[in-house]
Amino acid sequence: MLSIHQLARVGADYLVSRLPEGGGRKPEAEVVAFGLEVALGGVLQLAVFVIAARYLGLVPEMMAALATMASYRLLSGGVHASAYYRCLLLSLMTLILLALLGRGLALVAGGYLPALAVGAFVTNLDIARRLVPVTTPAAPISNHRRRARLKQVAYLWLTGWLLVIIAGFYLEWPRGILASSLLALAVQGLALTPAGFAAVGWADSLLQRILPLG
Repeated sequence: MLSIHQLARVGADYLVSRLPEGGGRKPEAEVVAFGLEVALGGVLQLAVFVIAARYLGLVPEMMAALATMASYRLLSGGVHASAYYRCLLLSLMTLILLALLGRGLALVAGGYLPALAVGAFVTNLDIARRLVPVTTPAAPISNHRRRARLKQVAYLWLTGWLLVIIAGFYLEWPRGILASSLLALAVQGLALTPAGFAAVGWADSLLQRILPLG
């Protein structure tokens, strides 16, 4: 099966070969391939998420959960699956579950959503204070100034998230969207902890045995 890595490499070789000789220095094919791989992977993931959300009738909830987790993860860092397709499957299953639970929580919690949002905010603020940004061998952050800046921006992101959720509640936005975002933040925060790393590692290993995709 042709992988995204192989497609990116073929595309990079073609693009670099089409650049004119002379003038400026040609970029290295490896650098172009990395950029293409990231772009192709992101487009494929988004397409799969949208198609699944439309098929299941969970578009608002899944997109709210995706926006919450993806935007906060850019600042917080976190654990990675060992292969792209396992990351895709884990993310898809997580988003579907969050959307379904969000709908249920919206019905059960009702007027208590703002209080739950404050609880999620306080919990994640403490996690951010202790752990953010979380580094991994795949995404190391050794610069102390950058680490401090990411932590500060994470604090601002969490504060902005809380304000949006509370405002959305009183502006009568769909409760399922708010609840799905709340649960997504809770899961993303827990994924930054050692227990979260262990849980993702276990799920990754299980998928590797069931579907040994690269």
